[in-house]
Amino acid sequence: MLSERRYHPRLDVDFNVSIILSETNDTFLGNAKNLSLSGIQLIVDKQCIDNILAQCNHPPQFQIKFCEQPQLEPTVVRLIVNRRVSQNQFFIGMKFINMTNSQQSVLKAIYHLPN
Repeated sequence: MLSERRYHPRLDVDFNVSIILSETNDTFLGNAKNLSLSGIQLIVDKQCIDNILAQCNHPPQFQIKFCEQPQLEPTVVRLIVNRRVSQNQFFIGMKFINMTNSQQSVLKAIYHLPN
């Protein structure tokens, strides 16, 4: 039997986010695959992950913006997982950094996230 060890359970999703690199203001598109109150997993192309790794300090931190949700402010994330799934696609897992309680409440309301 598998048991969920996560503090916040994941929810499968499918929407786009903008990835904004603070140092250069370069913007890339990613597709969200799962979401929780503590983080998000995206699928991105090779150019995006190459730029994140080249332009961000270690550990890489940058902003993401929920493209279709203007009520959600851009939030800072930290890259935790970087896994290649094909020649040009990568899964990247990110932890939300300093997300306010009001941002978490909006995130829960929009995506019907469990506690």
